[in-house]
Order: sequence, then structure tokens, then C-alpha cells
Amino acid sequence: MLTKVSMDSVTHGSISVLIGFIFIQFYDVPLWLLLIVMFVFGVLVDYDHVFYYKRKHPEIKLWNLPQLIKLYFKTVDERDEFIYHTWLHEPFGVLVVCGVSSLFFWLINIPELAILASSCYVAHYLVDLISGKMKPLAPFSNKVTIDLKILPANAFTITGIALGTFLIALVIFIAFKP
Repeated sequence: MLTKVSMDSVTHGSISVLIGFIFIQFYDVPLWLLLIVMFVFGVLVDYDHVFYYKRKHPEIKLWNLPQLIKLYFKTVDERDEFIYHTWLHEPFGVLVVCGVSSLFFWLINIPELAILASSCYVAHYLVDLISGKMKPLAPFSNKVTIDLKILPANAFTITGIALGTFLIALVIFIAFKP
């Protein structure tokens, strides 16, 4: 089985969408804004993985997405001392990101999006935690690591289930939203 240090983007996106469906039951937010926040805080936060690639493969260009995707598939089964994400995916980083995003949404007068952003980010962190390697004391210390592997990282089955859940929930939302 191919393993990777953290869960794939489809799974992160699906979990964010499910959080979004729960969220819209309580708050009235335009769909386009909801989708942006879910994507940024649930999926796009994984773009920090490129720093791992840049460290290990200095010849790559961070803006060259086809090159990054090709490198991703070449290195997907690596399981070395490098952890794909930065300290922003660790407990202290989660506090920083949730705090800064909450402050931002309060300042632009959409405080309910702070709840959505924080929920998507915390869910992203928890899925990564239970599916792979983490350094819980980063950025203060990189000596302690946790490698739970409760969920299979990047497994075809979990990806298929997450993608199916995402598509079904999206169709239901679009079809039945008043």
C-alpha cells in the first residue's frame, strides 16, 4: 500500500464540505463565500507541503504545479524523517491560524466565518494527526514525533468514500437549498 504522511486533498475537501453542510444549518452565508473558506482552510493549507519538496529537491519551482504534482506522485510512498507539512499543521500552528483567521473575520464583520474556518482547519489537523506523522511540539522542538496511522493515508478506499460523500452532499445541497 502506498503511504504518505498526511491525508489526501480529496479527503480534506470532503470533510470540509461536510462541516460546511452542518454550518449552513445554523448560519446564512452565501455559497460562494462558504466554498472559498472551506477550500482555503480545509484543503489549500496543504500547500505548505511544497516547502518539504523545495528542501529535498531545490531544483523545483514552487509555481510550477505540473512539476509539483509529478514530484508528489514520485515521492508518495516515501516515509522518511521529513514531514511534509510545516509547524502550521501542529498544535501551536493550529492555535495561531485559528486565532489570526478569527481576528480577520471579526474585523471584516463576518464573525460566523471564524467558526467555519477554525472548524475546517482543526478537522484538517485531526485527520492528519490520526493518519500520519506529526511533531506536536513544533516549532519549539522537532525531537518528539507521533506516528498514529489510525486511518490509512492516501488509500484508494478512503479516497473513494470521501469523494462519493462530497459529490452526494454537494448534489443534495444544490438540489434542496431554498
